[in-house]
Amino acid sequence: MSELFPAKTIAIEVLSCMDANRIREFNRWYDKIHIPELRNTPGIVDVYRYLDIQADFSELGARFMAPKGSPARYLTIYRINSEDPWNVMRRVKEDDEKRSAEGKMMDCMESYEITVWDFLAYRRTVKPLVRPETRLPDGMPETILLVFGGIDPTKKVEHDDWWLYTHAHDLLEVPGLIQCERFRTLNPKPAEDDATVLNIYEFDVDDPVATFRRILEDDVKIRRVQGRFSPFSRPAKPHASGLYQHWDLM
Repeated sequence: MSELFPAKTIAIEVLSCMDANRIREFNRWYDKIHIPELRNTPGIVDVYRYLDIQADFSELGARFMAPKGSPARYLTIYRINSEDPWNVMRRVKEDDEKRSAEGKMMDCMESYEITVWDFLAYRRTVKPLVRPETRLPDGMPETILLVFGGIDPTKKVEHDDWWLYTHAHDLLEVPGLIQCERFRTLNPKPAEDDATVLNIYEFDVDDPVATFRRILEDDVKIRRVQGRFSPFSRPAKPHASGLYQHWDLM
């Protein structure tokens, strides 16, 4: 079981290094200097990093890929323990702005967005695992799929029930997908096209790209044909939807 499930609240920051010649310098600074700074923020329990796998999922998975030619996406995942997690991440942004003004941030780093999420539900596969479960030192999953989505605000209960009892069940039948979590946004004033739910799927398999491609294909050929998708989904920005590999800190 990963450390995501015990976290009642998480935040996800999406960022890139905009200078391809400074990627190693950027990652060394982020891991050695910036991560300890972030962990010292009151309310932050721990901080983890992931890197976009950057696979080509064709038209079926276009929303899970960054724009062609754009720099690689990194995720910073924050575990939060606070009565006001939104304010915790506001402080993170303010502290970063102060460090930037003092010349203490990497000028090649571009932070696209920070979103804050509250835990809703969790399911784990009951099928035999395809290999012994990976146990990383920080307790986090090796590969994660992030899916940001929108829902009809008048059908939240029905949509959450569909995800927990139908969709999560279906996906956990796929060999190599072992656990999933669902979160709701804590943004007090979301834009009309902002995602309001986040689903995180954990993979423990030799080829997560092939596993995700199978999910995309089965969505079209099987689950949609059988009417196993919710009618209460609503369009939303893809945000950082994608497949990410655990980043081992330097």
